[in-house]
Amino acid sequence: MPKRNIARDRIWPADPNILVRVVILYVGQGSSAIVLVADGSTYKCLVVDINLDRKTGGIDVPRLVKDLLDGGELFAFANTHPHDDHLRGVKELSDQITIREVWHSGHIPSKKYGSCYQDLRAVIKKVRERGGQEIVLEGSRSPKKLGDAQCYVLAPAEYVTDEVNEEEADARRARIHEQCAVLKFGQGSAWIMIPGDADRAAFEKHITQYHKQRLGAFALAASHHGSRTFFMENEGDDPYLDGLRSIGPTYVAISAPTQEESPHGHPHDDAVELYADEVGDKNVLHTGEERLSFIFDIYRDGGHSGIQDDSGSLAEAYGLEDEDDGDRATKAMIQGPFVRPRSQTGDLTPRKYG
Repeated sequence: MPKRNIARDRIWPADPNILVRVVILYVGQGSSAIVLVADGSTYKCLVVDINLDRKTGGIDVPRLVKDLLDGGELFAFANTHPHDDHLRGVKELSDQITIREVWHSGHIPSKKYGSCYQDLRAVIKKVRERGGQEIVLEGSRSPKKLGDAQCYVLAPAEYVTDEVNEEEADARRARIHEQCAVLKFGQGSAWIMIPGDADRAAFEKHITQYHKQRLGAFALAASHHGSRTFFMENEGDDPYLDGLRSIGPTYVAISAPTQEESPHGHPHDDAVELYADEVGDKNVLHTGEERLSFIFDIYRDGGHSGIQDDSGSLAEAYGLEDEDDGDRATKAMIQGPFVRPRSQTGDLTPRKYG
């Protein structure tokens, strides 16, 4: 009996009406998302950021993506910023599959926070030698066509990159967060936003005032693993809320292990409370508690899905702690994804923003 391709079964869209699918993967203390964008009768596949976290049983993203593409190529690896928890595993990803394009923020991290940066440069060299493209992301007022949908790059601003790259280690880390790439995928009034670790300074000083009417997204990947830095510099500060309110999400997905497992105490309680004040407790979704990966769909008619998750089946099949454990893989094959039918959760009326 042939081995079942769990990644393909769980992630690849079966409904041709799906225009964009974004899967926020459980990767422990880090971030990684699969983005599938309709392109005629198939889908372009992108991986936005990557992390390998064996300590908390995070998903082996390269192995999952190899199964998902099933012999095909990865259209793009996009890195919001070159810190290790968004870049660890990029070399292994390149070893597993062919990457056509690499998108990145153009920042050069300090060795203190960017030990994986040389892996990124090696992958870029490999891609270019194969005839692929390196694309340095720059914020723009206009979206770019991506397959049958569109992609917004809302940050970073080109003019600050060189100054950031001259800072000392801790200051440079903060400035890279301030100028982290912020991406949106979708079309019309239905969008999904991935802001990397973009913080309060990023939204307050740059993004919100420049892109206020372009920020709307029904699903938001919480910045910096649910850290309070999205709202405030220090615990107890008055929170900055205009960025979140301008995005106006219905759902917020936090990529982090449990607080006890996180070396930084992510997600921070005050940040979770502020997200919940905006979207409601039940719509703040945390990957870590049950090792869940969250799935968001945008449909060709302009509607979008509600809450969908995989019941932890991807972490069961691809978890780094026990990646060769047959019992985990067998359980994942038996256990179907927890995906509520579109008729129950899909908001088929396009939501208006701005």
